[in-house]
Amino acid sequence: MNLDEYQKSIVTSKNDLLVIAGPGSGKTTTIMHKVNYIYEHNPQSKILLISFTNKSVNDLKKKIKGPSQITTFHKLAMDILEYNHITYSLATPYMLEYLIKEYLKSLGKKEQNELAKYLKIPKLDEKSPQFICLCNLIKTFINLFKTNNHDYETIKKIAMDYKDKYLITLILKILYLYEEEKKSQNTFDFDDLIIMATKVLNQSHNYRKFDYIIVDEFQDTSLIRLNLIMSIYKLNKATITAVGDDAQSIFHFSGCDLNIFLNFQKYFPKSEVLFLKNTYRNSMNLVKLSEDFINKNPNQIVKNMQSTIIYKEPIKICYYYNPKKILVKVLNKIIPQSTDIMILSRNKKDIYKYLCKDISFKDNMVVYKEYSFPFLTIHSSKGLEAEFVIILNVEDSMMGIPNKIEDHPILNYLNKEIDKFPYAEERRVFFVGITRCKKETFLLVPRSNPSKFIREIKKSYKALKY
Repeated sequence: MNLDEYQKSIVTSKNDLLVIAGPGSGKTTTIMHKVNYIYEHNPQSKILLISFTNKSVNDLKKKIKGPSQITTFHKLAMDILEYNHITYSLATPYMLEYLIKEYLKSLGKKEQNELAKYLKIPKLDEKSPQFICLCNLIKTFINLFKTNNHDYETIKKIAMDYKDKYLITLILKILYLYEEEKKSQNTFDFDDLIIMATKVLNQSHNYRKFDYIIVDEFQDTSLIRLNLIMSIYKLNKATITAVGDDAQSIFHFSGCDLNIFLNFQKYFPKSEVLFLKNTYRNSMNLVKLSEDFINKNPNQIVKNMQSTIIYKEPIKICYYYNPKKILVKVLNKIIPQSTDIMILSRNKKDIYKYLCKDISFKDNMVVYKEYSFPFLTIHSSKGLEAEFVIILNVEDSMMGIPNKIEDHPILNYLNKEIDKFPYAEERRVFFVGITRCKKETFLLVPRSNPSKFIREIKKSYKALKY
């Protein structure tokens, strides 16, 4: 594949780089060519390539030749610990969730009554929405506490400042129990791995040598991941290339801090910022629509991407009264053109309102006649593409698009506020959804309750309605 001028400048650059890569701009191709370019000019080079999921790592391993170390953050941390002869066991992924529920259920009768009163329910019931929400809140708090590298001084400050003393006391007890349980078993969770690997590296300076560090999906970096990257970078006096897109930062709830991406040059002062400005997926009309939409938030980086692909109306707004009929209608419209179809929604459960005698759902696949199409949440679809995309449930509701469930106030103490623009992250979620298509995106919208994003798009774009 021939590289465009933007890709070439990134491949041949010898500087520290932040590469801003919009949807479909060929970032994997650019990374692959950069690695090959480095080896061509210096076959002895050592390259560390970090991505965020096992799937993306495996995809990169298939495409990139040479002795690169291609890994996730967690596998990298495990390798550092093994290299330094640190023994440990890995905590089960559900250990925290299990401990929270078991602790709350094991409370004495008096404490259970106090908790039920706090949750405003007649008696403690682990199946009640209030109980489930509390468990999720405690789990999220502890995860954010660790990914943002907080210590117990943070907890003290929250305990002094936060008015809901019952909640913070409860979280403190469970956090202490969780850490003690892991300590007694000599187990680490995923965040512990990264924190401990960074600590070991800073103390021992003992690990493999790297000349280049390349980080994919850098917009999803958390503070503890940044600390690990910087330790390796400084230890080796390496050159770093970080690739990502601030408009596709949609994992704030798991500790990802977009401020790291936006302030890259603060952490790497000698770096420059380069853009991949051509998309090879989206039509120019969709580029214009999606950029107009995302740039309503003034805190997003303006890309001004270009495309040679032409589709007059890449967004189809499909209003409906009956959800069980609209999906059949849209599939009948698309299937004669292509069966490369991906069905997305903000929430996993949204699919069920669209099922009928002609459409079933099995193993994350929507089945219609002899055809099967993948069904994913928009969050899970990042990095994927299809000729045609259908997005369900684009409605104005608590669980619609944008999702209106606000973070609990106590979480604001742990995760930095990125910006105060209304529904900033939900806007990025919708942006990711509509830019998965190579041809057209169909938005399924209840006529009685359209999303505010639909009303917004209609003001600036003449989308086809049917």
